[in-house]
Amino acid sequence: MAPEATAEEETRLRLSDDGGSGLSGTPGMGKPAGSGADSEAPPGQRATSAEVRRTVIESLSVCAFYISVSSAMVFTNKALSYTFQFTTTNVLLLLQMLFTALLLRFLRDVAHVIDFDNFVRVKAMRIAPVSLFYSLNAAVALLALRELSVPSYTLIKRLAPLFTIGLEYVLLQRRATRSVLLSLFVMVGGTVLAARSDATSATSSWLLGLTSCIFQALYLTYVKRSGVETGFSSYGVLYYHSILSVPMLVVLGGVMGEFPIAMAYPHWLKPSFLVIFFASLFMGFLLNFSLFLCTERTSPTSTVVSGQVKAMGQTALGIFTFGGVEMNARYTLGTLLNILGGIGYAYSKYRIIRDSAGSL
Repeated sequence: MAPEATAEEETRLRLSDDGGSGLSGTPGMGKPAGSGADSEAPPGQRATSAEVRRTVIESLSVCAFYISVSSAMVFTNKALSYTFQFTTTNVLLLLQMLFTALLLRFLRDVAHVIDFDNFVRVKAMRIAPVSLFYSLNAAVALLALRELSVPSYTLIKRLAPLFTIGLEYVLLQRRATRSVLLSLFVMVGGTVLAARSDATSATSSWLLGLTSCIFQALYLTYVKRSGVETGFSSYGVLYYHSILSVPMLVVLGGVMGEFPIAMAYPHWLKPSFLVIFFASLFMGFLLNFSLFLCTERTSPTSTVVSGQVKAMGQTALGIFTFGGVEMNARYTLGTLLNILGGIGYAYSKYRIIRDSAGSL
């Protein structure tokens, strides 16, 4: 059986990683496998209580950043599809990736505020799975968001931890606790109940959301794995990821016939549309960076825990925006069960971190 990776081990690994911060643009997204994370640190290198507090505050800060950007991104994309009827999702993603790559080069080569390595094919092959699963996740998620209400989309996306935990066990040798698994089953039950009572959305729309959860879990897990293997900072992984995503999104857009539709879109010169559109491009950059940073500094599962927190406010706001949803008794009960499971999930992870920090 695979050993259980505790938050104590993750905390010690982060504190002892001389690579430091993705914010500074220096390599160091984690230590390679077998670097000794499971071994006892020498007395002079053990984390002090101040270092533990600093690590916890840092982790909470990057998670809060991710929560804010992710919430704003959902409503920005929903505004494009619902208000402005901009439905060519792969074209939007393609432009976001091109904007991200150009912005990163500007910040490195002109503004000189960040640093990352140039494109190397050998390292690109290691990050290719990140780009593949991102493109699939984003494309399917936007399709699901277009068809589902914001509350229903939020409900189904809460199931991502279920798949993330499974992949962490297989790929990263980490096991979930019983309380985490119990919380996940409560979330699953609530989502199934809400889905069966949602008369406004087709079953295929819910299946799209579920498929997106699988791709998201693969994406988050490989973000962590690729950073460990390449030693890239968040900026480096994001730059490679943006370039590698372009050909994949071109193929997806071509297969789905989106390019002629995008070229014929009637509101390209409408000021209100352009404001939301360019906001979406910039938010795409911030979302990917905050996600990479959150996964780098914490773990794939902790990144998804952040999604549970932001989902509560997102659900409440979504009920009253972009068409809302029919809140019948079963849908309401399913939503409450889903939220309750999310709270239990986040609290279980918090207890693991608290207990481990107390033992250092």
